[in-house]
Amino acid sequence: MDYNSIIKEIGRGKHHARDLDRQTAYALYRAILAGEVPEMELGALLIAMRIKAEAPEELIGFYQAMQEQVMALQPPASRPPPIVIPSYNGARKQANLTPLLALARLGFPVVVHGVTDDPGRVTSANIFRELGINGVTSRDEAQVALDRQLSLRWRLGVRNSAHTLAKLATPFSSHSHWRLCSVSHPEYIPRVAGFFSAINATALLMNGTEGESYANPKRLTRIYHVRGGEPQLLLDPAVNPLPPLESLPDNREAAVTARWTEDCLDGRWPLPQAIRLQLGCCLVATGQCADLPAALLEVDNRLVRL
Repeated sequence: MDYNSIIKEIGRGKHHARDLDRQTAYALYRAILAGEVPEMELGALLIAMRIKAEAPEELIGFYQAMQEQVMALQPPASRPPPIVIPSYNGARKQANLTPLLALARLGFPVVVHGVTDDPGRVTSANIFRELGINGVTSRDEAQVALDRQLSLRWRLGVRNSAHTLAKLATPFSSHSHWRLCSVSHPEYIPRVAGFFSAINATALLMNGTEGESYANPKRLTRIYHVRGGEPQLLLDPAVNPLPPLESLPDNREAAVTARWTEDCLDGRWPLPQAIRLQLGCCLVATGQCADLPAALLEVDNRLVRL
């Protein structure tokens, strides 16, 4: 590929850069994952895309190239559709509640994918290990390349397209599951919702907590349901105010968060209301409950029963 020409197209700044078509974006990201792009050109491409931001057709092309390299799984038979939860940010200031969300035992099969370690944060993998749950780490060379691109954040100083794409990855076909997804800024909601609609995928979409896909127990944000069209608002903080928190982990450390998570799952501490509301949205989005009040009752029933 002529990387210099591509850099000239996308590297003209936020207001003058030109978007790549889907096929060019697909070929480019395939080359990136194959390790074919020289290091200097790769850095220039990632920084240019960071400034410009991925256009819808570029995001789909990148996604198609990435999905070719993701291991495929079959959903469990005679079970509800699996939930896929990305976890690539971890805890920087407050405890990471992604493992609590994943282990809440609503009856859904759950797949969490993410990084195993981060030099400045506590990852979900750190907490899962403290809970006695070890992840599967086998992957082919292209997935190693994706890991390498994620790690370039520490050399470049900023995130790049891999961080967006990693959160969109899934081991299942689009119609057999649904996923939780978070964005860093509210203005990205329509863009990511448009992506899910374009690939005919189902998702719950929200502003993340330090980049993770769990509802912030201290400050609730809107949660949208995306299913083949415009995002539908499922949870509005204005009509669901949070009560005072009864408990949170004392700090962000993995062992502390793991013990607190066990206490919540065993009923020694109540679930934070934000997590309870998010679980209710899961039941509404999958059609198991007609509305959020009914879903909250069902969340409580299932947690008590299990």
